[in-house]
Amino acid sequence: MFGCGQYPAYDSFLKLVEVEAEYNVKRLRHHPSVVIFAGNNEDYQIAESFKLDLDYSDETSDFRQTSFPARYIYERTLPEIVKNFSDIFYHRSSPYSGQGKPTTDQTLGDLHQWNVWHGQQKPWHEWDILAGRFVSEFGMEGYPDIRTVDYWLGGNKDERFPQSRTNVNHNKADGFERRLELYLVENFKHAFDMDSYVYYTQVMQAETLASAFRLWRRNWKGKGREYTAGALVWQINDCWPVTSWAIVDYFLRPKPAYFAIARELRPFAVGMTRKEHQTFPDDLSAAKFTIESILEIWGTNSTLEDKKATLEVTSYDLQSEWKDSWKESVTLAPNSSTELFKGQVPGQPTRTKKSEVAKDIVVSARLLDGDGTVLSRYTNWPEPFKYIKFPSVEEVDLRLTIEGELVTLSTKKPIKGVVLDAEGEDVKWSDQAIDLVPGDPQTVKAVGLKGKKVKARFLGDDTA
Repeated sequence: MFGCGQYPAYDSFLKLVEVEAEYNVKRLRHHPSVVIFAGNNEDYQIAESFKLDLDYSDETSDFRQTSFPARYIYERTLPEIVKNFSDIFYHRSSPYSGQGKPTTDQTLGDLHQWNVWHGQQKPWHEWDILAGRFVSEFGMEGYPDIRTVDYWLGGNKDERFPQSRTNVNHNKADGFERRLELYLVENFKHAFDMDSYVYYTQVMQAETLASAFRLWRRNWKGKGREYTAGALVWQINDCWPVTSWAIVDYFLRPKPAYFAIARELRPFAVGMTRKEHQTFPDDLSAAKFTIESILEIWGTNSTLEDKKATLEVTSYDLQSEWKDSWKESVTLAPNSSTELFKGQVPGQPTRTKKSEVAKDIVVSARLLDGDGTVLSRYTNWPEPFKYIKFPSVEEVDLRLTIEGELVTLSTKKPIKGVVLDAEGEDVKWSDQAIDLVPGDPQTVKAVGLKGKKVKARFLGDDTA
């Protein structure tokens, strides 16, 4: 019950803490889902930010006469009760580094990484350098399903726009409008009507959270190199109809991010990054340089055995019919990530001026099992998305083939961020925020479709 605050530690209060802690340890200790008892949430972090008495090298003091008296609760009272009444591990706080290090240390303990969204408001593309040993909190906001928005609007059409008083009231995050728009405007060419704003914030949330899991899973590199051991997304669901960091809204409607995370956490997954490398001929040159777009591909395997698979990589130029494809046999090491490829983005020329615009090359990778089953797929797009010259809707030719509750999607050009919907009551979709490429149709189950017309939104669908 201790979180984000400063608590007292005088005798009468401690007695109450002891009674409640003992009761709850006994109540919860048999639950297999309880892996760790944590003393509090972010209280050491709060103490650091307010520069309270916090000498991490001091393990013997009483602490009750300092400006951080609750340290006595977290380092004396609670661990003793957990030890006496259970065999569950006790962790002083979340986040907590230990070994004399502050809570922001990226090499020890767990970390709450809020420099995306909160804090420094870094681009989500920097998750790889914002990693920690165990990232126990991170997140990105996204609007809930448009039906949830319309529920809280109560039919008031005058309030059905993103900046309305009602919509603002249904978001309690400080500075959320500036932050949502910061990430939107840096990454997307987006429309501002209510339906579109819901769509773009949802795709942004899906991209952000999927990127984090993808990059951090890569950091689990095998024995002795487990640089990131896990991640917990903030948050799962909501306690009222609201725009928040949740990936499932109040009415249990999953946001696209829910499905994007699920794809990244499959037993076998493939990931990619592309980064621009600027090279100078020597230390005294500034005017002459080369810019190369470097692609890196890796696979992850969470099983305890080697996995043989085929890596299939296909690249497309959005503005032409050019295509490049190659495949090779790979072996994914057990319980770790495996580096599979590093080289220039196919079809992307080396540039010698920053004014030279890179081609819109989309790279699709799939891991195939021995029988051709797709174990994992991921499509890497040039970013930010706002600069992409998307093909026309006619060139894309997105096709939806419906057979009962199965919707098969196919395309003639790569598509980013397909979100499906149908009029009327909720349909339960098996996937969302889908990237499509030619020759690789994907089938989505739509429970409750019942013949309703399916509509699809995607980046570059002429709505922005």
